Amino acid sequence: MAHSVRYTKSNNPDEAFEAAKGQITADYLQKWNVNADISYDKPAHKISAKGKGFDLSLTFKESETLLDVNLSLMLKPFKGKIVSTIEEKLKRHV
Repeated sequence: MAHSVRYTKSNNPDEAFEAAKGQITADYLQKWNVNADISYDKPAHKISAKGKGFDLSLTFKESETLLDVNLSLMLKPFKGKIVSTIEEKLKRHV
């Protein structure tokens, strides 16, 4: 299930993408002991992070960011915390 975060600091998907790009990094994801490869697709306004048992997708729409996280069985108990932490970071920066 995708979660939606409305823009408060950004005026369009380009600004939101650039703001999130500086915040959602491999070091940031390391907080949950997740080693993920992050790809930044500016033309598609999408940030993806994939690691063992971890799949994060941020899609930047006209007025909101769609956040989708899929976790392995081992990480599922932390899904609520991971999603809420990423949502808060996005709310502060995009």
